[in-house]
Amino acid sequence: MHIEWKDSYLLGEPLIDQQHQHLFELANAMFVAQDQSALRLCAIKLYQHVREHFADEESLMRKVSYPGYTAHVESHNNILKRLSSLSQAIGNNTVDPAVVSEFLSEWGLTHIPKDDARVAAYVSTHPLS
Repeated sequence: MHIEWKDSYLLGEPLIDQQHQHLFELANAMFVAQDQSALRLCAIKLYQHVREHFADEESLMRKVSYPGYTAHVESHNNILKRLSSLSQAIGNNTVDPAVVSEFLSEWGLTHIPKDDARVAAYVSTHPLS
């Protein structure tokens, strides 16, 4: 499996866009990991990048007083919980590849182009405070 980055996912915030593109790269690396060790390393890199990305995105939402901030942060927390569970399964060698695919696809193809796009639309009409 592979999830493809499309320029239609660009949100107009350079840092966030770069981070999203890197998330796609990290997710795709998980799809092609050849063994448990490589998959574990990919999961670690993804988790670290996600934490940094979410912190940056949440900071941006606070700066513009995004009205959907609480719900969006809750979505981030749910993603982190799922990623943590996935990481544990990888560490225990009990990971189901279908679960990995579903998680990464849902996130890359739903959260970014829909939820994050709403944030970007708001940011584009509200100056940073």
